[in-house]
Amino acid sequence: MNLQDALAAFQAAYTPDPREGLSLTHEVMDGKLQIEVRHQDQDALRGFDVVAEPLETEQRSAADLGRDMAEVVARELAYGQLSAVDEDGNFKRIVV
Repeated sequence: MNLQDALAAFQAAYTPDPREGLSLTHEVMDGKLQIEVRHQDQDALRGFDVVAEPLETEQRSAADLGRDMAEVVARELAYGQLSAVDEDGNFKRIVV
């Protein structure tokens, strides 16, 4: 699966959240696509990571995977209060 195509599908499907202080970054590396969502509020840096590591037997297309990732990001942002880092300094990780 071409993860650059999945990223392009994500970017086409995702409607940017207007929240001030919100940033999304992406990384494609070693067969993995990761979208990092961060929000700096008054108290802390909060956020989560959405990760896709498709298997060779993956039934979804790159377009479907990108849309699925966009839906997960939008749903998590809709909850309002994002998680801060855990005790190990990691953000919540959601595998799609």
